[in-house]
Amino acid sequence: MGKTNRRKERARRAIQPDLNKTILWVAVAFAGIGAALAFYATQLTFSIESQGIVEASGCSLNDWVNCDVANASSYAQMFGVPVAWLGFLFYLFAGLSALFGATSTNTRQPASFVAMSAVLALGAVLFTFLKAYHLYELGVLCLVCIGMYVANFGLLGTLTMALGYGPVGIVTLVKDYVARVQGAENERGFEAQITKVGVVVLAVFGIGYAGALNHARDITGNVDVDAAVTSHFRGPVYDVETDPEASIWGNPDAAIEIVEYADFQCPACAQSAFHLRPTLFEHEDDVKVVFMNYPLTQIHAQAMNAAKASVCAEQFGDFWTYHDEVFKNQAVLQPTLFTRIATDLGWDEREFAECMVSEEVGARVDADVAKGRVAQVSGTPTLYINGRKVAAWRNTDVIRAIVREELSRQ
Repeated sequence: MGKTNRRKERARRAIQPDLNKTILWVAVAFAGIGAALAFYATQLTFSIESQGIVEASGCSLNDWVNCDVANASSYAQMFGVPVAWLGFLFYLFAGLSALFGATSTNTRQPASFVAMSAVLALGAVLFTFLKAYHLYELGVLCLVCIGMYVANFGLLGTLTMALGYGPVGIVTLVKDYVARVQGAENERGFEAQITKVGVVVLAVFGIGYAGALNHARDITGNVDVDAAVTSHFRGPVYDVETDPEASIWGNPDAAIEIVEYADFQCPACAQSAFHLRPTLFEHEDDVKVVFMNYPLTQIHAQAMNAAKASVCAEQFGDFWTYHDEVFKNQAVLQPTLFTRIATDLGWDEREFAECMVSEEVGARVDADVAKGRVAQVSGTPTLYINGRKVAAWRNTDVIRAIVREELSRQ
């Protein structure tokens, strides 16, 4: 009986599953495209987390066709790393599996890796529908994301066909795969080799995930978000009064008011300027962000002039664009810069210069500072969410978590 079983095992191992190598080369191409797009999206997500959105990325063409909004949102993260990086690891494994099958003369082992890749591709396609819904919720079209979705479908179809199941045979493939894991035969002849393939999958995703998580923590710090939120809501509620003419981003009627006191010559304020709104893109209808001037004139020679210029920008009708341009040019702040930005925005240079030296504008900045003192602003940037100071203003996860908790309390 033992010899008979061994002969059957040798005969089974001698079976060479049929792999369509031409189709596998197409799968390699889909995996390569997906990997390139996923790597770009990963870099973009890390860049936004590190620097904010200073300039629009190459795939952000307008407010609707906008990869930046998608990659700045919480939907771009999973388990503490960019979702796109998990996609990159999948494309890497699937691409190498397809390449293994396309170049190997013995198809027994490659077929096991191709089968696992096909099963993972099914998961990627199902995940695609969830991510597409997230884009719908954000109200944007992310071209890089769409490219990865196409790669997912392409890999599912080509890997399935390479194993001889036809373009829509994934259900049968999965059934055969599960049966093979349980020890049953299948007519296609491939083996699951679940231990060997599983070890490789765990190595690729485990090492890749650990590296990305370490990099993410280098950027944001190893912050306990739950503890930070709990500490935030234990803090006092300050009397934070804003000017009725102050510029607002988001929904003016929102119940959640985020007030930022900032100095245009403060380097940390520049970080906040390019992080805060991207962090809140997905909550734009739920919050109103109010900007208040708090120039630290003792240490920043151009802070007062910049504050006055920003008030004039409010009056001229485009505060936020002006705000961003001043922070982009923070290293070269000088009086001529303020009027140059104004003329670049199409405003009359003389009228803008007169606005900056008007008593009304100076009084407005002084009033902002006075309100900040009442609210116990001690430095910049100082951020309040419904009257409570936000200590971890630099951590996007903490800010979003505070906003969600505030929403749950409405």
